[in-house]
Amino acid sequence: MFGPLRFVMMLQKLYPFWRNPSQVEASQQKRLRAILAHAAENSPYYRRRFAGLDVSRCALSELPTLSKAEMMENFDELVTDPRLRKADLAAFVDNPDNLGRYYLGDYSVSHTSGSQGQPALIVQDREAVYLVFATQFARGTKLKRRFLPHLGRLINPARMAVLTVQPGFYPSASAFAYLPAFLKPVFKVLHLTVSDPMPSNIRKLEEFRPDYITGYASSLEAFGREQAEGRMNLTELGCLKQITNVAEPLSDKSAARLEQLFDAHVTDEYAMGECMVLSSGCTVGRGAHVNSDLAILEVVDENNQPVPPGTEGSKVLLTNLYNRVQPIIRYEIDDRVTMSAKPCGCGSFLPHIEKISGRSKDKLFIEAEDGKRRELPYYLILTGLHHVLEMAEHQIVQTGPRNFLIRAVPLAGQKLDPERIRSVVMEQVVSEGLDRLIDIEIAVVPELPRGPSGKISRALNEYAKTQAGNKQAGQTQDSKTQDSKTQDSKTADVKPAAAPAPAQAAE
Repeated sequence: MFGPLRFVMMLQKLYPFWRNPSQVEASQQKRLRAILAHAAENSPYYRRRFAGLDVSRCALSELPTLSKAEMMENFDELVTDPRLRKADLAAFVDNPDNLGRYYLGDYSVSHTSGSQGQPALIVQDREAVYLVFATQFARGTKLKRRFLPHLGRLINPARMAVLTVQPGFYPSASAFAYLPAFLKPVFKVLHLTVSDPMPSNIRKLEEFRPDYITGYASSLEAFGREQAEGRMNLTELGCLKQITNVAEPLSDKSAARLEQLFDAHVTDEYAMGECMVLSSGCTVGRGAHVNSDLAILEVVDENNQPVPPGTEGSKVLLTNLYNRVQPIIRYEIDDRVTMSAKPCGCGSFLPHIEKISGRSKDKLFIEAEDGKRRELPYYLILTGLHHVLEMAEHQIVQTGPRNFLIRAVPLAGQKLDPERIRSVVMEQVVSEGLDRLIDIEIAVVPELPRGPSGKISRALNEYAKTQAGNKQAGQTQDSKTQDSKTQDSKTADVKPAAAPAPAQAAE
């Protein structure tokens, strides 16, 4: 039974009080060899993949990589508990009443965001779920003391506001749905949805008086505008200690602006459903620290060769060192990450992520009934796609002020039902109260178009590009018309040249 005492013991092991980097390396290697041995023994898929390798000694680079498509196609053989079946788990998450329930009494279940093109099922045991909360407590915020730093929470609970889309099986929401009962007295959570009216969210936020706010970059920037224009008074309440950006890149300029407006440090957290504790935002400066005792992050080029620190990679390879039921080893993610070439100024021994460029996406928006334009979070539509496990890739294209086309590519040997895809997406849209403002069309295609760089943009705003092109063309035409009028005006102002005087007769 996992209770408060074991959680406290887990916290003590996670506190970043290492004496030197070798302690972190030793912990990483111990976990790596344990997870490799467990996968080789209990997963038929990895048993085949690791054939001929000595997993107790081999270099990480000798291990095969794993794509999301490979993980989902071989799911039933990849997991280490034979009771787990993809079809059963898919049915489990299709029922919203199951959110927060442990499958078979043992496992939490979530969908990844699908922002790489395809959703995936993630299964974890209770200890892995609790590790997510323990890591946030131990490394996500500044610690006031070395011994029992969170003891004061028994009297003064931590208060976190989370700003995302409506609760569902996507990782950030499902994690809070599994919040252990023994933590609820010391950790209060307010969930706000980005599609709710801003005045309502502001009122709830001010009444809650959060110590911490976590949300998408676009949502945090929207709150910043409300604070700057005097419609929110969070700074005046003096409660906010830290803002954490998740899921979307946040520029240094925007982060500095938010810190100025709210008088609170802004951190970046780089993680994904496959590894929720991949990093913790630096509590002193910008960027994030890889929790390298819990996960391994390889920044590589297109050929899976490592790139040097200070150089942006083409993708990353993730190895989760704590999920024993669904081993995720050298898992390919098409994020563009730059590791710092020098240690972080905060003094941490953990590797420092300097920059996360993220994946290629345009901003989407809708035009409301009053004619005003409001940003539409990409994740709102993406949340509905979580349920389409037969899908290999997707692309969301804005084609009009309220019109969106979803291109979907099926997994090999699978078929996609356009009506079902539209139904699950619209279900999410309706839950956000936006069904009168959004029209969805589905196209099942064999492959997605790629841009000039060869990359696939998961969100394309063709409507905005058309508008910008029309505006530019209009400005060009106006400029030509104005130039023509100016020329005509100049011509009209020029007096005809006097006729040359007749040549005088020779005397």
